[in-house]
Amino acid sequence: MKFMLSIILSCIFLIFSSLFSNSNSNDIRLYLDYSRFRYDEDNTYLEIYYLLYDLNPSSSIEPVDVWLEFTLSDKEKGTDLASEKLKVTLDRSNTNAAGYESVKGSLIKTVLPHGDYTVKMVRFDETNNQTLDSLSDEISSKPFKNEKITLSDLTLCSNIKTGSNNVKGLFYKNTMEVFPNPTHMYGPKTPRLYYYIEAYNIGGEQIKDQLGIEVAIADTEGKVHDQRRYKRPKSYESLVEYGAFDVSAYENGLYTLIFAVVDSTKEYSVYQRNNFMIMDPAEFQRRENDLMTRFAQSEYFSITEEEVDRKFDQIQYISRKRDTNVYKTLTDVEAKRLFMFKFWDEKEAEKEGLQSEYYERVDYANENYGFATSRTGANGWKSDRGRVYILYGEPDRIITKPSTSQRRPYEIWEYHELQGGGRFLFVDENGFGDFRLRSSTIRGELYDPAWDDYLNRPDTIE
Repeated sequence: MKFMLSIILSCIFLIFSSLFSNSNSNDIRLYLDYSRFRYDEDNTYLEIYYLLYDLNPSSSIEPVDVWLEFTLSDKEKGTDLASEKLKVTLDRSNTNAAGYESVKGSLIKTVLPHGDYTVKMVRFDETNNQTLDSLSDEISSKPFKNEKITLSDLTLCSNIKTGSNNVKGLFYKNTMEVFPNPTHMYGPKTPRLYYYIEAYNIGGEQIKDQLGIEVAIADTEGKVHDQRRYKRPKSYESLVEYGAFDVSAYENGLYTLIFAVVDSTKEYSVYQRNNFMIMDPAEFQRRENDLMTRFAQSEYFSITEEEVDRKFDQIQYISRKRDTNVYKTLTDVEAKRLFMFKFWDEKEAEKEGLQSEYYERVDYANENYGFATSRTGANGWKSDRGRVYILYGEPDRIITKPSTSQRRPYEIWEYHELQGGGRFLFVDENGFGDFRLRSSTIRGELYDPAWDDYLNRPDTIE
């Protein structure tokens, strides 16, 4: 069976495995990442990586103490399985060091049974216990035992040292020292992308049986920038695979590393993928308008997942079906953040200030057109009047009619410049303030001739 890389590429869109967050003080940024490996038939071996990145290491020669609190919780039971406070000291004495030379990271290892878990890392001020920064993610632990080949997570690394004798080293495994890169960022300081992955349940029936392995790097458009194909014998029950790519010539941006295994004897394939970013600070300075630079400086770089989901939900009136389909595939907060930034970046190129104007209209709709019903809850932007206000702005005139014994209350909104002049009729049929659109003279909006009498009557008529 021939492995089709294009099938995998069609399923990929800007999904980060690592988490990163803006720090609120001291120019310290916190990163968190993890990888899952097989421990035994029923349990997962979990490695959690954290790293502190000093954005401005030359700002002071004094060492900086950073206090962290790590918590691992059982999501279903709502109980903490582990909790630990850590103190990490960053040495700023080397004023020539910058960026990746100033990182400080470590590793937490544990064994988990089948289930769903939450990992959280908080950076706090030890003097007043105030939270300065926090990251969290949900982790699923599933048995690796399967009739088919299964893969561990694909770990992105800053370096891999083979043939190591440092068996007590924190990052030692399988005769190697595997140094993870929780930032998933590469550039002048880290020009080579290293990766590590394990494959299980191989078990070839014949000694001549072989596995096809393909490793590739693709950009967000699906273009393959580097690709390797090779064979591995199925002589053992498991395999350890690792390697490196030179990414020094890559342009700034987001890329995906794909690792695939093809079992031709049983006609199936499995794959893992992980995203990484190429970041050249010098290039960012030379090109101030670079997309990723502006993203790092935008509000979307550090907003919560709940907030970015809300902002996406609120653009449903101007987004395309393709946008919705893509966003639904994004399971990682970083991918969602970047998606929303790119969405508005393109809109702002057409009309500067459009984003702020749009969300100001959303806020106004929430304040003025919300009501407590099962249809919209208290979100006025979801109401019919809210939608019309967000799309077309404030009407030139509003005709308001109260209820009588013969009719429900209604409103007519007039737009004098919209399509040469147009009207919207909203009727509150249930008496709870839910003014629903019943007809409009604007092209593309609901039109019902049964409401023409209301829509076109002069405002003096009762």
